[in-house]
Amino acid sequence: MKYGVFGLNSGPAHTAAATLAPLAERLGYDSWWAGEHVVLPSPQVPPSPAAPDTPILDPMVALPYVAAITSTMFLATGIIILPQRNPVVLAKQVASLDVMSGGRFWFGIGVG
Repeated sequence: MKYGVFGLNSGPAHTAAATLAPLAERLGYDSWWAGEHVVLPSPQVPPSPAAPDTPILDPMVALPYVAAITSTMFLATGIIILPQRNPVVLAKQVASLDVMSGGRFWFGIGVG
């Protein structure tokens, strides 16, 4: 069985990647996942996942950082809001991250 971590690019954990990513790798986690929320409702109304002032790092900025401080974990996006991104720029970001991480990036594919 493989295990991954998700959501550590938001909330209080968003500043702890330097510690948490290498620790997760040492503990044998297989993958590190980042999600995306551009806007959160204010005031927070259920089922909103977080308060409107919750910090959420962009996955295409946070994941390259994690790639640089790890060597074996796969990197993946759990949520990318495609209609809000330029497809050509996103394709270049994805390809660059995959090359720079040594082929460790998963984007929109089945994992298994």
